[in-house]
Amino acid sequence: MSSEHLAHIQKGDLGEVTLIVGDPDRVALISKDWESKRKIEDSREFVLVVGMFRGHHVSVCSTGMGVGSTEICVVELIENGAKQIIRCGGCGAWRDDINPGDIIINRAMARTSGLMGDYVPDSCPAVADPLLVNKIYTGAVKNGFRVYTGIGLTTETYFFGQYRQPDISETALKVDGAKMKFWQDRGIINAEMESAVLFLLGSLYNIPVANCLVVHLSRATYKWEKPEDYNRIHQRSAESVLESVLG
Repeated sequence: MSSEHLAHIQKGDLGEVTLIVGDPDRVALISKDWESKRKIEDSREFVLVVGMFRGHHVSVCSTGMGVGSTEICVVELIENGAKQIIRCGGCGAWRDDINPGDIIINRAMARTSGLMGDYVPDSCPAVADPLLVNKIYTGAVKNGFRVYTGIGLTTETYFFGQYRQPDISETALKVDGAKMKFWQDRGIINAEMESAVLFLLGSLYNIPVANCLVVHLSRATYKWEKPEDYNRIHQRSAESVLESVLG
């Protein structure tokens, strides 16, 4: 029986490492130097490519943005034999000393109330595999990235969940900025919309998982990384992840 969304995967298609990214266009960016590439899936937000990286069988799949599509993608990758899954995505930095273009590797994720509540209660921790985290961190430092580790926040929504005020004048809805400070005071260093999903599913289904995130925005300065630099760092950091994990 094939999976509902990643319907074209065959047994043995997925590699020693499967990277996941949010943006479908980033699949081509990350896999551009792989050998023997094959596109297995291209449906909605899900694009899946497999190939060879320095003699190793690897894969990369896009999840789309947010909780729902990430849950679908990760579950179906695990259904189809994913051995270890690493999210190579982006995030906003919530600590003043972390800048656009830096790398964050989260040891664990806090999450907004009810997120993944169909699987586990809010009290269940969302943690990365510590051995993978150590490998990815060591490799990123060796490859010259400025790297931070710590606990991040996965949110179900982008605007109010991450305390952004939409530019809509005719509304009484206002973001409570004190809630962002609540998380910052408790050591949260970044926010995004997918990693807690990956970490929880990895724990539930006994799959090693981790992330390696490129900071695209500092919430302290609202400075954004230039798109061309952001893409270049994504490609380099994904390569660093594969080097580190595959040895």
